[in-house]
Amino acid sequence: MGTAIEPGSLAGAVRYAHEAAGVPVLVTEHGIQTADDTQRAAFIPAAVRELTAETAAGTPVLGYCHWTLMDNFEWIFGYGAQLGLHEVDRDTFQRRPKPSARAYADVGRAYRAAAVR
Repeated sequence: MGTAIEPGSLAGAVRYAHEAAGVPVLVTEHGIQTADDTQRAAFIPAAVRELTAETAAGTPVLGYCHWTLMDNFEWIFGYGAQLGLHEVDRDTFQRRPKPSARAYADVGRAYRAAAVR
């Protein structure tokens, strides 16, 4: 979509939001648009590592949701923008997980296991 891909930007945005509003932050949409899903699969754990470091530094974060589950229609870019963890066949509507779906699941499992300890 023409923006820089920088995993650490999420931590900075969360820090700013908390400093400006003074309340804990819930990340409701975070992801990248790219046709190269290996880039997305690498981006997710890197961004969450940076976010975890920010929470360790004291910024309260309630949770993290990736944007988005499926490649979808974007008002400016139509169906061309690929943001999803699953691809969608526009003829059959069949959905198939991309490698980034596994990366997201792995991150969730790893951080859940660490929280349970």
